[in-house]
Amino acid sequence: MNTALAVAVAVAGVVGGLVRGYVAYRARIQEEREATTRTAARVTWLIRLAEADHDLVRIVERDRDGHREVELGGRGLPKSEVTEEAA
Repeated sequence: MNTALAVAVAVAGVVGGLVRGYVAYRARIQEEREATTRTAARVTWLIRLAEADHDLVRIVERDRDGHREVELGGRGLPKSEVTEEAA
């Protein structure tokens, strides 16, 4: 009887480990899928923003990869106007 109980506990431990590993695997896959979707949406938005006719656009992003600041614009401004605005 003790042997059967030991075998049952061992099998339950193995099955529990497999279930926990599978759940962790599915969570990681889902997280990667969500990150890919967010990245695709962000790139699509940035492309549309870059194509639009704006004088200056400043983008500030914070996520798990870090902090980024990007400035887009100033395409059509003559150099004298840029110098005057900086002063």
